[in-house]
Amino acid sequence: MGSTADDRYSYTGRNAELYGSLGIEGTTYQIGFDAVAELLGDIRGKTFLDFGCGAGRSARFLKELGAQHVYAVDHDQNMIDEALSQELAGVTFLHIDGPISLPDASTDGAISMNVFIEIRTLGAMTRACAEIARILRPGAPFILESSSPMAFSHIFRSYSYPHAGPLRSGETTPCIVTTPGGQIVIDDTYWTEDDYVDAVGQAGLTVTTIDYPWPRDRAAWSTDEAVIPPCIVIEARKTG
Repeated sequence: MGSTADDRYSYTGRNAELYGSLGIEGTTYQIGFDAVAELLGDIRGKTFLDFGCGAGRSARFLKELGAQHVYAVDHDQNMIDEALSQELAGVTFLHIDGPISLPDASTDGAISMNVFIEIRTLGAMTRACAEIARILRPGAPFILESSSPMAFSHIFRSYSYPHAGPLRSGETTPCIVTTPGGQIVIDDTYWTEDDYVDAVGQAGLTVTTIDYPWPRDRAAWSTDEAVIPPCIVIEARKTG
């Protein structure tokens, strides 16, 4: 486990397997997934991009919402290998190391779930947004979900940020992820709301909503989800 040459986070095969054991229901991640599902609405018959698909959880999520086909891309080969082992019908998993091998204006929408938190520079974040924008059809949505800037130093059901001091944009900090098979310690990057919005805007996308969703029932949570929204959800549209 570590970083690649261009300082992107990378996973060992074992950690990709552990990450692949994470579901959605009952986890901290469900809060963000529920918010994204509400924004997407009816996507039956549509073609979607899953940017930073990891071990396949978000691609499965899109298929369960009714997407006809999902192009699920990730820069980490171990994650792609884990995703492929799940044999999801209607999903094409693609390893990327630069531009996405899809034509311009070829998808009806895109999501990125818990991915931008692992991007290390504003330039790389902007380039990722620009590549996503390139393959969206005019009017199509891009929904970016990531750790809330308020989440750092908090303990949630599925992950925690033990570092308690203030962070600046672009600084990394340990994140302890709890999976059914054990814990993974990864490095996440602190980004502000303005950082995310700027990257999306510079890519030519228009931000339509920004939300910090809460659990459906805060009383059901004994961890910090009850007092701090763990994620930020930004919806943008390709207007040109």
